[in-house]
Amino acid sequence: MEATRRLPRRTSYAEYLEVERGSAHRHEFLDGVVVAMAGGSDEHNAIAGRLAMLLGVRLGAGCRYFTPDQRFWIAARTRSRYSDGSVIGGKPEHPPHDGQASTNPVIIVEVLSPSTEGTDDGDKRQDFQSLPTLRAYLLVHQDERCVRVYRRSDAGAWPAEPEVVRDGGAFALPGLTSELAVAEVFADILDAGGRSLLR
Repeated sequence: MEATRRLPRRTSYAEYLEVERGSAHRHEFLDGVVVAMAGGSDEHNAIAGRLAMLLGVRLGAGCRYFTPDQRFWIAARTRSRYSDGSVIGGKPEHPPHDGQASTNPVIIVEVLSPSTEGTDDGDKRQDFQSLPTLRAYLLVHQDERCVRVYRRSDAGAWPAEPEVVRDGGAFALPGLTSELAVAEVFADILDAGGRSLLR
């Protein structure tokens, strides 16, 4: 999702929650700045929906898939973020100041667009990677049949570069019972050349 509107002044988290409660649109809280989130393209939304289905049927016991409306609190960076999808193992955990925000995702999913790629694979990725429970950060292109996967090592370190998986390949994610093929992710959305089948 793309950040498109900022409130003109820094605000408290309590004020941010008031904005969220009274709004039809989602906002992120970035160091006191409230940023509105825009909707995605047809391809973006179709890929996010397909991932929800594919991940949902592969989840191991105790894991649940959460929609883009799930908010996350990132204490180490004083930020509240949304993703295009997520998996939480066990029950969601919440900070004392926000009973709707979770702190314990295992997987975060982002569908990339040209306007959000730098943030999704930059500050936003670093925000989510600061959460101790996170084990994988999945970036999915919306204009080519390609995914990038960052996985936390058993020692707790994140790689500098992701695993890049293209059409014909498959990838594993923690908490899932089987791999996902790249072709499954983009079926009926992008053709083999990365052109949209929705237009």
